[in-house]
Amino acid sequence: MKIDGTSMSPLGSVQASNRLSQVEKKTLVSEADKVAVSDKAQVYQALLQKVKEIPSVREERVRALSEQIERGEFKVDGQKIADKLLGTE
Repeated sequence: MKIDGTSMSPLGSVQASNRLSQVEKKTLVSEADKVAVSDKAQVYQALLQKVKEIPSVREERVRALSEQIERGEFKVDGQKIADKLLGTE
């Protein structure tokens, strides 16, 4: 017996249309549906917005370090850097 794709009925399209009609029946939206956001979520959103407004570069700090470098006053403490990298503080 030989089976080829042309002799078979397209069951996939029938099944898909049945599923679509089932979904349409379940997704009727009532006019009384509402979305309520909790107080905690509102506070979180406000804080998130404030964090986004904070600049990622502290201009004053960059300016102060640049001036120290220009004057030759900027010193690098290798031990302090190593301690921070290794987490020994």
